[in-house]
Amino acid sequence: MLRMLRKVCFFKALTPREINQILAIARLRRYKTGAAVFMKEDIGSHFFIVKCGRIKIFTAIGAEKKKTFAYLKKGDFFGEMSLLGGKVRSASAEAVEDSELLVISKKNFKALIRQSPDFTLKLLYTLADRLNRSDKEIESMLFHNILGRLAGAIMALAGNKSAALKTAGQTNPLRMSLNQNELAEYMGTTRVPVCRAINTLKRSGVIDYKRGELTVLDMDKLRSISGNSAVRTPRSPVHAHA
Repeated sequence: MLRMLRKVCFFKALTPREINQILAIARLRRYKTGAAVFMKEDIGSHFFIVKCGRIKIFTAIGAEKKKTFAYLKKGDFFGEMSLLGGKVRSASAEAVEDSELLVISKKNFKALIRQSPDFTLKLLYTLADRLNRSDKEIESMLFHNILGRLAGAIMALAGNKSAALKTAGQTNPLRMSLNQNELAEYMGTTRVPVCRAINTLKRSGVIDYKRGELTVLDMDKLRSISGNSAVRTPRSPVHAHA
């Protein structure tokens, strides 16, 4: 467990003693696929770190539409907002595959903040980064058309995969398993406009999409359509998590 945490960006600045302190106050919980970790409006009582698996942070919009804020993977954390003064959860969390979470109680979380300046600073840096990316997503929703929003969503969900390919000097297309409902929920819209936008990008030779597998054929063009001219590909999660 110690070796796993040392590889996580969030914990790299911490000393082994501080990491052991976290492990001493954390409890391991397992969640099956589809299990709720917590629901929106629940009273916040725990802080979570993903040991393995994948967690979806989302909210319902009306009776049928959902908005997915993030898919969290190994090493990501969530649940801090309601512990820092929000009181109730601002979103829901659900396991989208079998997952194991390190769980820290509200009391121990606050003690950790008081006792470990490095942990607190790292927490603040991560929150600031999430809020910055959340602002960019709001800007995209306000000013970009559906193609631009779709392109940005694909890049965000791709995470560091495309960056890793560029670093390694590979030219293989980026592939990822992704269904249209996931994309629609991530964009806060419905499946029909997403399907139309996917077909437009397919006809343009930017992506290919078959049976739940999306392939990015032209990352530069996809980045241009998203309105992000920077070389860096966005990392995935946005939003400060519940």
